[in-house]
Amino acid sequence: MQLISTLLSKRILFALFFLVCSLAVLGQTGSLSGRVIDAGTEEPLPFANVFISSTTMGSTTALDGSFLIERIPFGAVQLVVSFVGYKHQTFNFDFTESFNLSTAISLEPALEELSTIEVTSKKDKKWERNLSKFTKVFLGETEFSKGCKILNPWVLEFAEDKDNGLVATASRPVEIENHALGYKVFYHLRLFKANSTNFFFTGETRFEEMTPADEKQKSQWIKNRVIAFKGSTRHLFLAILYEYIQKGQLQQEGFALLQEKFPREGPIVRHPDLAKTKKEILIDYPLENLVGASYRAGLYRILLSGKVEVHYKREQGVPKNTIYNDTLAEVSWLEVKEGYVDVTKTGLNQKPDQLLVSGAMSQGWVAMMLPNDYDPASNNP
Repeated sequence: MQLISTLLSKRILFALFFLVCSLAVLGQTGSLSGRVIDAGTEEPLPFANVFISSTTMGSTTALDGSFLIERIPFGAVQLVVSFVGYKHQTFNFDFTESFNLSTAISLEPALEELSTIEVTSKKDKKWERNLSKFTKVFLGETEFSKGCKILNPWVLEFAEDKDNGLVATASRPVEIENHALGYKVFYHLRLFKANSTNFFFTGETRFEEMTPADEKQKSQWIKNRVIAFKGSTRHLFLAILYEYIQKGQLQQEGFALLQEKFPREGPIVRHPDLAKTKKEILIDYPLENLVGASYRAGLYRILLSGKVEVHYKREQGVPKNTIYNDTLAEVSWLEVKEGYVDVTKTGLNQKPDQLLVSGAMSQGWVAMMLPNDYDPASNNP
C-alpha cells in the first residue's frame, strides 16, 4: 500500500511541484447556494434533497426552499435536486474559476401520479427472478457485495428488450446499505440494461456515512475502502501524476501499461500466458510525456492514445479479471476518445464520458463504489 501509506508526504512534493501553475487553486473549496421552488406555483419546496452527485455532500432545503452546500472540492461537479412527486433534475457546475456560486431551481411535477407502492408479497415469481439477476449485476458478486442489501426493492420494475435482455427502472432512488464500506447509497437509476454478455447502468449517486458499531468495524471499513480504491481509475491517474514527478511510481503502485504492437480494429487473440502475448502482440506503453499541459490551472492532462492495457497487481483482496495464466495481475483496457483526460490533483476525471473502461476496472459495481470526496489518506471511517 505504497500510495496510501506515503500519500501525505507525497502530497507535499506534488503540491510544491505544481505550485507555479496552480497556486491559486490548491486546497481551494467552494460553496453552492440556491432556492428550490415549484415551477408552476413558484411556491418554495421545503425538505427537497439537494446533493453533489457521487459524494457525501448534500443538504435538504429549508422551509423557504433555500439550501447551502459548502466545502465543494475544486473541479466540475453535478448537482442533483429531487423531491417526491416531482421530476428530479441535474445541473453541472464548474468550480475551477468561481468558488461561490448561487442558483435558482424550478422543479416540475412528475407526469404520472405516484402509485401506491406494492407490497413485496404481490410481486410474482418472475419479478423475483429478475430482482435476483438485477442484484447480481448491480451489486456485483464480490466479497463486498455480500455486505450489501437493497432496502427498497419494491421500487424496481423489470421488462425485456427486443434481444431478451433485462431492463430495469425505478420509481424512487434505490437505497443500498453497504456494510462492507460503511456507506448508505441512494442510487437515482436512469438506465439499466443487461444480457448474457454485457451490462450497462447509469444514474446519480448520493452517499451517506454509516456509524460504525465499534472500533473494530471502523477499522475494517477503513481497510475495505483502501481495497476498493486500489486498482481504480482514480488510483491509476494519481500514480501517473506521481510518475511524472518521480519515475517508478507506476510500478511501485502495482501498475503496468501496455499497448498493441500493431493496432488493429476489433478484438485481438491473446495467448493464455502473458509472456508469449507480450512477445507476439503487446509492448510496454511509453511512460514519457504521459502528462501534458492542461487548458486550466489546477487540472492536469493525462495523455493516453489508442487502446491501453492496464495491469494491476493487487496486494489486498481477491484479484478480478486475471486473464493470463502466468500472472495474478488484474487486466483492464482504457480507450480515451480524444487522446487525453483532464484530472484534478486528487485524480478525479473531469469528463468520465470521454473514457471507455473495460475489464477489471469496469467491474466496480455499487458494492465497490466510493464517493468522490473519499480521501485515501484519511483514517476517518
